[in-house]
Amino acid sequence: MTFRSLALSNIRGNLRSYSAFFMSSVFSVMIFYMFAAFGFHPELTDSQVIRVTSVRQGMWFCQIIIIMFSFLFVLYSNTAFLQSRSKEFGLLSLLGMTRMQLRKLIVIENMVIAVAAIIAGIGMGTFFSKPFFMTLAVLLKMKDPITAVISFQALWITAVSFLVLFTLISIWTVVQLGNSTIVDLLKSANKTHREIAYSPWLAFFSILSLAAAYSIALILDMNHLVVLAVFILFATIIGTYLLFTQASTCMLRWLSRNPKLYYHRTNMLVLSQLGHKLKGNARILFMATILSAVLLTVSGTIYMLVLAVQIDEIQTQYSDAQGLLALTLFIGMLISLLFFIAAGSMIYFKLFTDLQQDQAHYQALSRIGVTPFELRKIIVTEIGVLFFAPCLVGIVHALVALKALNNLLMVSNWLYSFVIIGIYVIMQVIYFLVACNSYMRSIHLSKGERL
Repeated sequence: MTFRSLALSNIRGNLRSYSAFFMSSVFSVMIFYMFAAFGFHPELTDSQVIRVTSVRQGMWFCQIIIIMFSFLFVLYSNTAFLQSRSKEFGLLSLLGMTRMQLRKLIVIENMVIAVAAIIAGIGMGTFFSKPFFMTLAVLLKMKDPITAVISFQALWITAVSFLVLFTLISIWTVVQLGNSTIVDLLKSANKTHREIAYSPWLAFFSILSLAAAYSIALILDMNHLVVLAVFILFATIIGTYLLFTQASTCMLRWLSRNPKLYYHRTNMLVLSQLGHKLKGNARILFMATILSAVLLTVSGTIYMLVLAVQIDEIQTQYSDAQGLLALTLFIGMLISLLFFIAAGSMIYFKLFTDLQQDQAHYQALSRIGVTPFELRKIIVTEIGVLFFAPCLVGIVHALVALKALNNLLMVSNWLYSFVIIGIYVIMQVIYFLVACNSYMRSIHLSKGERL
């Protein structure tokens, strides 16, 4: 068996774990390519339309955001996946594979996924370029539609940018692997759950930080915007992080002290396992919450700016400004969709990287008499909390931010904001159902029984 065939076999064996990460990478490449195709479009390169020039500059800025975001997302995904496969790497080393060969195997796997994601992303970007250009032409109020063409400059810059990104991540991955011994690799997969530690003071501080950020945001005015905005941002970030690392554990411990609740049916199992899930996934839930809050706030903010222009500007000026802001709304929605997919993918990805350890836990519960129906109920509860806790906290953050923006711009139209939130919740429910169904089909109980 060659390294190439072994790498392909590993990818097929971990297909469920790779799927969410792969689709997020494909979507990032697709959005990046469409923005680049617009920037290099031959019909627009020499355009004298000011709006086109402004939009092109905005899209280049968005491409920088996409690359930076993709780098952090891929870095996290590779690091998490590497940790979940520590036992596999330890066994390969024990069987005689050298450290250099192991690094080569990881690089081949990463580059196969990278090339596949780039090809699929550019292919989808080419396919969706026509409706994308048609939408831009309408929003820019151009007389003639923008012809859909394959831009080789856009193709080249997209392929090179993401190849460099994946190469840097691969280098980082093999460097991290080089610091681990065979014993460390084998032991890392057999970590036992310790008693969950938390600080009541830090839990209280998380609530205090969020309460302070919300209160100041709701009374914020233009005179103190610059001074207080930074404080609100940091207080919200710190409060959210401590909410998942400390306050969530504190709340579960408080619920466990209620005998009627704790000993009711399977609640003891749910609360015990959920405590470890929340503690182990606190950073992911924090990042997913921030991404959710950003995408909801950005979507609502752009629409509020459209309303503000409509109110404040005269009709001739409003026509131009409205076109740009409507286009900004469209681009912002694409970026927000990317954030949404990434936020869900991180949780989905973490579920399957912990699958082997979770399966052993559920098999043990099955052996002591827990029925498949009760196991499904436990799993649905755990996954539901992981998916919807960041969703709910992100919605609260966004509502406070939009209310503060309403006060600053002196406009009030919540209909669009609630529509965006409703769409977001529906998409999150769909993501949850898909993840839940896929996860349960991957759980094997004793005697080959599936959930």
